[in-house]
Amino acid sequence: MKLRKPIVALLFSLGISGTVWAAYPVTDATLITVVKTGFNAIAMQMSAFQGALTTVLTQIGSAINQNGSKVATTIEAASKSDREFQTEKSRQENLSDAKAKFQVSDSICSESASGGASTVSSGSSAAKGSMRPGGGGVANSAVSNAVNKPALSPSADAARSAKVHAQYCDSIDYAAFGGSQACPAVSKNMPGADKRVDSVLTGAGPDGKEPDLTFTQEQTDAARMYIQNSVYRSVSKDLTKAEANSAAGIQYLGLKNQMYASLSAAADPQEKVLAERQPIDETKTLIAEALQSKSAKSYFDATASDVVKQTGKMSKADFLQFEVGRRYANTEYQSDLQGMDTDNLAREQIRVASLTNWLLLDLRNEIQAGNIIAGQQLASQVRNEYEPLLNGQYQAIGARAGGE
Repeated sequence: MKLRKPIVALLFSLGISGTVWAAYPVTDATLITVVKTGFNAIAMQMSAFQGALTTVLTQIGSAINQNGSKVATTIEAASKSDREFQTEKSRQENLSDAKAKFQVSDSICSESASGGASTVSSGSSAAKGSMRPGGGGVANSAVSNAVNKPALSPSADAARSAKVHAQYCDSIDYAAFGGSQACPAVSKNMPGADKRVDSVLTGAGPDGKEPDLTFTQEQTDAARMYIQNSVYRSVSKDLTKAEANSAAGIQYLGLKNQMYASLSAAADPQEKVLAERQPIDETKTLIAEALQSKSAKSYFDATASDVVKQTGKMSKADFLQFEVGRRYANTEYQSDLQGMDTDNLAREQIRVASLTNWLLLDLRNEIQAGNIIAGQQLASQVRNEYEPLLNGQYQAIGARAGGE
């Protein structure tokens, strides 16, 4: 350290510093040229780089502008598509609402059949007129003589009934008196038809047959004979013209008229049931319309009798069962319900309620008819009770008057 300080001081004193200077001016042209060339090359490269960078930036800007335009176009197209979708959706909803409100259901034809119930009832009531004694409507000559001719004496009427029964002999009859005139052979088609209530309710036919609600003419004739045997069998013969002109004959006719008034009420339920099982012409058009409905046709094919399928006509009883059954006992009807919207379901509910009301009206009429018959039965009991009492009292009055 001590030696270093004197050396430094000597150097300062001699004018020597830390900077090194060339002993002679540097004028090397080659070096200058090299440096200049390097600077020029660098400048050219920088200029080219700058130009390339400008081009790239321009392209990037153009690409950005183009992409922005594409995005805007895409957004506009998407908005347009959404507007069109919403418009179509609204149109479809309005169309669906209109269909729901004004759609005619597939079952409308069967509803047209329901609207003919009043016509069917009128036709059945008209048919009842031919069910009364003397009203005709019988093809079997033996049965016609029994129900449409004047009454015979009780014994003659019984003989006539036995003659008719030969056509309807059953196995029990044949076991008892088979081979006789009263039962030459067991009837194959309608055994016992003139003495079985089934002939009125479900139709005469072989034992074990399925119920019928639309009768053939043969079934109707057998039912007429059953009514004759059960209600209208003879109590006394009808008078001749000469007998009717006498005073006793007039009284006799009066008594018979009074008797027939009660018998008419007694036979009315059976005659009404039989009338409701007669094919009605008015149902032919109604059935043809109803069968255009798939569910109604399915039920008809499964349940309609051969008579109905052959003639295309139904009785009132068959028609009412068709109306109720095609709804309650028909699986195809369930498909109809599933295809209905709220409004049509409400309409169907109203139709079913209306059908129920119609059936209740029929039930009300049946009850009224039953009450009439019950009243006549009561009147008959009252007469049986008071007639001998009043006659005895009247004779007593006459005896007293004669004694005075």
